[in-house]
Amino acid sequence: MDEHQAIERDLLLITGIPGTGKTCFADKFAKEFGFLHHDLEDQQAQTLNRFNANPAHFIGQLLNEKKNVVVTWGFGPDCERSVFLVQQLRSAGFKWIWFDGNRPAALREFQKRATVQQIDFYRQMYRIEESRIVERLKPTVINSFDDRGQFKPTKQLLAEIRASK
Repeated sequence: MDEHQAIERDLLLITGIPGTGKTCFADKFAKEFGFLHHDLEDQQAQTLNRFNANPAHFIGQLLNEKKNVVVTWGFGPDCERSVFLVQQLRSAGFKWIWFDGNRPAALREFQKRATVQQIDFYRQMYRIEESRIVERLKPTVINSFDDRGQFKPTKQLLAEIRASK
């Protein structure tokens, strides 16, 4: 057995549709439950560049942390490099979670970001649907919204993730 696999912990990769709280929830997992959070879209830290440059080294560093890890990423579904990187994380034991759910609520949350426009939401949604990434690669799909279109409580969402196959 690999030394990394012997450690019981959560290794999560969270991707999904825009506005579903990927980064927000991962930040809460870090603050409330002690997860190490790496956002692959963090331009300042150049996290995706480091991952792209040497996936094995990047993943090895995450596994050496010996604690719960959550990696978040908006994900470019039309890019084969994106698929390769997801597969690398999955083969290292990361559970791939796809955040989905109430589309009007996701759009509302997406629009709260001052740097993006509504057309970007629809463009990203089109790319996701056109790529059929969920059907092709079969991540675990989790709805991050409750029945009223509000984000679920953090503890409840983490329990759902942990209970999922």
